[in-house]
Amino acid sequence: MKSDKVREQQVPMESVYPMTIPSDYPFIRRDLPYLLYSHLAYTAFHWVLGIGFFQLLGRYRVRGKQNLRPLKNKGFITVANHCHIFDTVLTGLAVLPRRPWFASVQRNFEAPYFRKMFRSLRGFPIPDGPIGLRRIIKPVTGAIQRGNIVHFFPEAELWHLYQGISYFQKGPFYLAHHANCPVVPIVHLFKPRKVFGKVRSKNILTVTSLIGEPLFPRVPTPEGQRVDLDSVQEMCDAAQKWMIVNMEEYHGGKVSPA
Repeated sequence: MKSDKVREQQVPMESVYPMTIPSDYPFIRRDLPYLLYSHLAYTAFHWVLGIGFFQLLGRYRVRGKQNLRPLKNKGFITVANHCHIFDTVLTGLAVLPRRPWFASVQRNFEAPYFRKMFRSLRGFPIPDGPIGLRRIIKPVTGAIQRGNIVHFFPEAELWHLYQGISYFQKGPFYLAHHANCPVVPIVHLFKPRKVFGKVRSKNILTVTSLIGEPLFPRVPTPEGQRVDLDSVQEMCDAAQKWMIVNMEEYHGGKVSPA
């Protein structure tokens, strides 16, 4: 796919409500009112979009669920391709009955409408700036130690309906080394669904969410020590390569990083 075509598919989030993230910002909220509210919102999205849109109008299935069994009740990081405006719903469906936390770039929390939706659905921002990633090390590792799943989209940019794999940012794999936890790759694969042999809408999809085997840090990080950046890069490359291989197999042809 040509780069200009990819740019047309990007979904921009306009920063209309700039936010300043204070030092005591609760990235992973644990207060009861929020947990109850997010539970209701998450359930509503699951039924309306997960069941109604992806399964009834489209066709949805999960493969590789057995790769999550060794991690039952354990915390870890998941990563997936950023390919659909509701790919957080697809990721949530893939790991049911567990409910992950979703990390997203700060500008998504400054956009109209989406900012409240992201926060309601267990989302939290990755702060802008050179130390933005470092600011979420403690809350992310804490959530993982409590047995939670934390999800990242390492491509960062959302390319709606694009079936290719872009450049991966290393942040999620760096955090996995801090938490000494595995990263589970998930790739969302889809084609337009045909009705009576014809494609009626490009948005009605046949979707398969494929869950890969957990990837563990080659070099664990002792408490208080530096992360081995070569090990981070190896984990990042392994996740990206796995996604590309499975996407090529699904589509029967070569896909290239955008």
